Amino acid sequence: MSTLDQPLLIANSNYHVGQQIAIRVAEEQGYFQAEGFTNYEYEGRGLIPGPAELEGLALAVKEHGLDIITAVNVESIVFQRSKGADLYIVSGWRYESNPDLKWHAAKGIMDLRGLRGRKIGSREPGDLTQITMSKALRAAGVDPEREVEWVYDPVFAYRTNPAHAEMLRSGKVDAVSSGPPFSEQLEKEGYGLILDPKTKFPRGRLGKVIIATERTIERRRDELFAFLRAIIRAFWFMRDRDHFEYLRDLELRLRRESHNDEERVVCLLSSPEKVEGWTLPIDLRVPQADIEETIQEMAQRGKLDRPFSVKDVVRDDLAVEAYKAVSDRAELQPALSKALAAVQKYGF
Repeated sequence: MSTLDQPLLIANSNYHVGQQIAIRVAEEQGYFQAEGFTNYEYEGRGLIPGPAELEGLALAVKEHGLDIITAVNVESIVFQRSKGADLYIVSGWRYESNPDLKWHAAKGIMDLRGLRGRKIGSREPGDLTQITMSKALRAAGVDPEREVEWVYDPVFAYRTNPAHAEMLRSGKVDAVSSGPPFSEQLEKEGYGLILDPKTKFPRGRLGKVIIATERTIERRRDELFAFLRAIIRAFWFMRDRDHFEYLRDLELRLRRESHNDEERVVCLLSSPEKVEGWTLPIDLRVPQADIEETIQEMAQRGKLDRPFSVKDVVRDDLAVEAYKAVSDRAELQPALSKALAAVQKYGF
């Protein structure tokens, strides 16, 4: 059998249940079938541990023989391309932070510089919230790798667990990311707002992407095109608050099936607003400025031997075509309208 006849192998780089939902929506709602994407196998439980993704991604892809990988950190694929890996960004996947996410600090800490020598809460190494805070700390002149202590705990996942606020109140950490209603309570209690990512990135900033091998892009183009069309439709479905009950049930089903102890106890979708404001790019767009900024940041930190062109890492022409293809269909206008309304409301 030729490799061109084998099922396309898709894997989630990240093990989180939340990163698996789009694929399951595309399956259960019939989008893969409708778009002609049927010859595939999917593994959603996580390709590689987050802390090892930056340097180990290409090797893991090669050893597993993968074609498409979802939920990859932007820094990881930039680093891999700088080393010559035949992997490319083909579309967006997640923005860095939720629209309602804000960072609050212990009383007396007035700004980010006040976190030098302090403890900061995050779910795990490489978490998107940690990435967001790390960038902000560097901009303020604080080294997030040497001058702060990261405290990792699942209570910091999704800000739906009130225990994350208690960690701040008790002094176990000096800064946490939070969201309503907990962020509002913390502010009333005098825990100052020290970082609101949305003020700097009102449309969000791309944090995770879909990548594909060069072979897949060049030799299985039609199948990749069909996959991206289905994912766009899944993202539209996922940002429709009318689908909250179904999506919450799907999340709970996936968590019950998870073999990861932590994934069975955390919760992402706690309200219709979480659905509508989901950090999903409804057009799978890859903003060139976001990738360029990441390249420059990594070069300045010594993570790259040299800066290189965005064109050397992004090949998103199929994503652009896929969005146009599904957006032009008369029967999909109601779904598109709801997705566009969510973007208008949240800024991305």
